[in-house]
Amino acid sequence: MDIRQVANRNKYDLAASSYDLIAFMLSLGQARKLYEEVAQNLDIPADGTVVEFGCGPASVVPSLLRVIDDSAKIIGIDFSQQMIAIANRKKAANGWHNVQFECMDMYDFSPAQKVDAVVFCLALTAMPDYQKALDHALSILKPGGQLLIVDSIPLHFKWYHPLTNAYIYLKSLVVGAKPVAEIFEYIDQKTIAVEKKTMALGVYTLIKSRTPQ
Repeated sequence: MDIRQVANRNKYDLAASSYDLIAFMLSLGQARKLYEEVAQNLDIPADGTVVEFGCGPASVVPSLLRVIDDSAKIIGIDFSQQMIAIANRKKAANGWHNVQFECMDMYDFSPAQKVDAVVFCLALTAMPDYQKALDHALSILKPGGQLLIVDSIPLHFKWYHPLTNAYIYLKSLVVGAKPVAEIFEYIDQKTIAVEKKTMALGVYTLIKSRTPQ
């Protein structure tokens, strides 16, 4: 675990109890819409498994549960003990029988069987090495499995993107992220059926793609 990752873990441990409020504020009030967008684009079979890396305090899970079958499974992975503690309290309070949370480095997560989807929601750019993170995510996906990402990634094709990019970089200083446009190219190289959708004037981009069959 490198220095930035250790710093981020400490930062997220401290911010765990206020994470949802912080996410709401930094997303310009769009956090819930982002979670719903992830859920609406998730595509897994009735008995499938989705893994969310950087799940935080289970902020996205309620949206995912509304769209998956009761026989499907959600596995949330986060390196912050405080985030996972909150997530497990939500699980107990809401009776989420098909949800499992694990506190660990994402690279230590190795499922017994390949999974149907991997989600990064506001998490990928906070990881020190996005290529390593994506490679690990792809390694646990079934052939044809879905990769689903929502994050702040710099854009350069609209006149107002310099303004949104400035906000992205400012926000990254607060959350410990490293937004780089090269993420798009790497996903294009590694996956197929890539689709992108910008939100909040380009502050956020949803990316969905699949592993080759």
